[in-house]
This record gives sequence, structure tokens and C-alpha cells, in this order.
Amino acid sequence: MRASFHAASITTTESSVRVVDDIADLVALFDGSVNVVRLRRTLSPNLVDESRRASDEVCFRKLFTLAPGESVAHALSQELPGFPLLAADLRLWVEVLAELTGSERVGVRLTRVESAMCPRFHVDRVMLRLVSTYVGRGTEYVANEEVDRRRLGHPAADNARTLLHDSDSVCAATAGDIVFLKGELWPENAGQGAVHRSPAASVESPRLVLTLDPL
Repeated sequence: MRASFHAASITTTESSVRVVDDIADLVALFDGSVNVVRLRRTLSPNLVDESRRASDEVCFRKLFTLAPGESVAHALSQELPGFPLLAADLRLWVEVLAELTGSERVGVRLTRVESAMCPRFHVDRVMLRLVSTYVGRGTEYVANEEVDRRRLGHPAADNARTLLHDSDSVCAATAGDIVFLKGELWPENAGQGAVHRSPAASVESPRLVLTLDPL
């Protein structure tokens, strides 16, 4: 499955965050003023059940790379035996990410998380990253205009109070949402990488998180 995206139709927007409800609207990524695009979606009950079953496996952790194309379905069935709906969902988003970036390979990380992987607000030195949470709390992010970037990475900074102009400006994706985060290596985006962080998780309340990176 290949999606079609056309950058020429994009116009600028005042906010660096775009929230959309249709896959075709992911073309918002080609707007130079946008660095976070969140696609809202609701997971099917069967996919929710399968995701919870995966998150119940204490050692559930999948790391692999895929080359988009006809062999993806077979490769995913090998990597995710017993989880056909998760495999089908990953196939869709691998294809979408490859279409958006022109990448010939995609790095996949699907794992149960019991603590915040990156609890402080930060930016990634990548071109583009797709993050989705199947179980648990979703990724937290803030718009460019709310961030004092001089304090990013400051060891003494309290992220909520000193990094942001308004501590109430933190947004959070919900389970099932697809979040695209432009990194520092996106063309002409140096110094404007999407600012985000991981939410809390625990052994009692784990998250099941998907991360896709074009390679």
C-alpha cells in the first residue's frame, strides 16, 4: 500500500503544530513552519486487545529494519507472530513514512515501556520520526512558539516552568494517534526540531510504543 502526497498544495500556518484527522492531510509536514503533525485516530477493539496482549509480555521488544515493498507483509509476520493486526498496522505506517521521506529502509522499534525513555523535553537529531502509542499515555509535545530553546538540555532547568513560556501549553497524543516529529536534520529545520518528551510509565502501567525512523 502506497499513499500519495503532494507538497505543492501546502500553505503556511501560524502554529508549528498541526492536528489532522485524515491521512491525506499529512502533507502538512511539507509546510516549512510546521514541525509536529499529529494524526488523530481510534484503534479498533480487536487491535486494542492485541496491543494489550503484547504489552502484557514483560520482555516484549522488537527491533528490526524493513524495506518497503511487497515483502513487508511477510517480514512483519515473521517478526510479529501471533499479532496480525499489529503487523498490518505497522505495514501501513512503514509505507506511509517511506512515501513521505523517499527512504528505502525504515527502522522499526515496537516495545513495552515501563519508564519514561526521555522524560525531559528534547529534540532529535534525525530527519523525521513517527511515534505512536498503542497502550498507555501518548507522546507529549509543545509548539515552537512556546519554547525557550536556550534552556533545552539545561541540567538545572525545570522543563514545565522554565523551558516553556506557558507551562499549560504541553499537548499530549492519545493512544492510537500517529505523531510525526521533524528533527534537526529535516531540510532547513536546523534549530527548529520538534520539542517533545516521553510520558510516565511503570511496571503496573506500561506503554506499548512504536517508533519508526527512515534510514
